[in-house]
Amino acid sequence: MKLKPFNSGGIMLSYRCQCGCRHCVYACGPRWKDWFAKEKLENLFRGMREASPHINGFHLAGGEAFLNFELLLFAAEKAISLGIPIEYIETNAGWCQEPEAGREKLLALKEVGLRSLLISVSPFHAETIPLKRTICAIRTAERIFGPSNIIVYMWQFIDLIKRFSEKEPVPLSRWIETFGEEAAGELFWEGYSLIPGGRAGIELGFLAPEKHPATYFSGKNCVYEILASQHVHFDPYGNYIPLFCGGLSLGAPEDLPAFLANFDYRKLPLVKILVEEGPFGLALFAKENFAYPFEGKLFSGKCHLCVDVRLHLSRLGEFEELAPPLFYENLRSHLPPLEVQNAS
Repeated sequence: MKLKPFNSGGIMLSYRCQCGCRHCVYACGPRWKDWFAKEKLENLFRGMREASPHINGFHLAGGEAFLNFELLLFAAEKAISLGIPIEYIETNAGWCQEPEAGREKLLALKEVGLRSLLISVSPFHAETIPLKRTICAIRTAERIFGPSNIIVYMWQFIDLIKRFSEKEPVPLSRWIETFGEEAAGELFWEGYSLIPGGRAGIELGFLAPEKHPATYFSGKNCVYEILASQHVHFDPYGNYIPLFCGGLSLGAPEDLPAFLANFDYRKLPLVKILVEEGPFGLALFAKENFAYPFEGKLFSGKCHLCVDVRLHLSRLGEFEELAPPLFYENLRSHLPPLEVQNAS
């Protein structure tokens, strides 16, 4: 089994974000400081073009990429000039406090060739970003790029958030108090199609409509996610992150074409287990060798189990594929718990 060449994905300019959302696959937040170095970005773009001639599209993201607008503008211009098709920039819109400031930024991006913007709308972003900023960004972007070029993910949450407040952030506990745990859980997990990796399983797993013991995931390997998806994320440390597997690095290649040509998953012990046996196999390995306790635990998906095992193993500092280290430090620094009263 070989690593299929990527054809789509994302370039994370930083893990830094003002939000630190409970659903974040990459455990982004304010504690992160580093940004992608410009020379490394340019080297990545050239390597991407050489390594994969059939790129369908990439997006620029964070964290929150607009927190370093000068770098974001550089990245968009350089990628487009080198023939990397940038489908959109992903943003939580927290920077758009008033239309004029947003207009200047978006016009600058349009001038270097950007054609589309993805604006996140969700209960998770609304814990930090007032809805009025999100709406401001949407309306401003529609005027700059045209309504058909603005992706709002997800539109249906605008009216739901409005029930609480447009001007102030809305804690997730308000949703649970209003709808009850079961309905709120379905809204979060199924309505937003949550991926149970990163923080989501740890912070929101108790609300998942279905939860299973570790044994349920026996025989469910990760061949597709790691080797076959052809979707990749590159972070500012150079890590090659398959699909949405935050905190799991296949390496940090300086020479991307050579990396893809020579990659052998069997050289990475944890990756080998995940590819051949899946997260339950990893749990058994961690139990037998590092006293990982999974009995009695319930998991919202195999990615939740995988992250829980990796979080345990990361304390040992012995596995190069558990990168970057701050990903696991952020997971260990839990957000304040969702303390709610049972809905009547």
